[in-house]
Amino acid sequence: MQPNLYHKIDRDIAAQLKMLGIGERREQKIKFPGITISREFGCEGTPLARLLVEKLSTDEYPWVLFHKELITEMSEKDDIQRDLIESISESHRGQVHQYIEHLLAHKPTNVELYKKIAETLRILGERGRSVIMGSGGAIITAGLPLMLHIRLQAPLVFRIDRVSKLLNVSPSEARERIMAYDNKREEFIYEFTHKDVRSPYHYHLIFDNSKFDAAQIAELVCQALKLRNMLPNQ
Repeated sequence: MQPNLYHKIDRDIAAQLKMLGIGERREQKIKFPGITISREFGCEGTPLARLLVEKLSTDEYPWVLFHKELITEMSEKDDIQRDLIESISESHRGQVHQYIEHLLAHKPTNVELYKKIAETLRILGERGRSVIMGSGGAIITAGLPLMLHIRLQAPLVFRIDRVSKLLNVSPSEARERIMAYDNKREEFIYEFTHKDVRSPYHYHLIFDNSKFDAAQIAELVCQALKLRNMLPNQ
């Protein structure tokens, strides 16, 4: 990774955590939900995440998007890990550690790194006001009462067309990239959790992105949060 990109990610992390009030040593009194987004490669995961952050944020309580690169970088920084841990109560800290140890009990390769990633995800889920993309977020934050788990899927032809246009590559190359990325993501999550990220049982809502675009899905997700009484009276 280029040095200037490191600096950009560091700035992004600092800005994201500041918006969540992490590192300020103050307790968040209002309980907020969080959202995870899992998607097949080529679906509108990032546009959906950005729309949700925009729709759910208020001046006093902004929401924050955490993508894979930010989560991984945060997990490798001891000072950020310390701030994250100290942002939740001592009883919840014990629950986080216990859950992760149980989830990763089979000790896969590089378990220590993923343990930190999992801890980061779980604490962000505890805090709420986060839209978490990828990294097995729905599996890691399973059981947290205020999490809403979303999965985006679409027929291969839809994804090939979208990837081909976005990346300016041929349909055949787009297909190869889709296959490679999907397999890589699925194998990565399974290696650490022994769970299939494609299973519908991890998610509250599964959308066919070829039938609903990102804007429509964002509206439906916000309605789901309201119907489940997950949004606080601010």
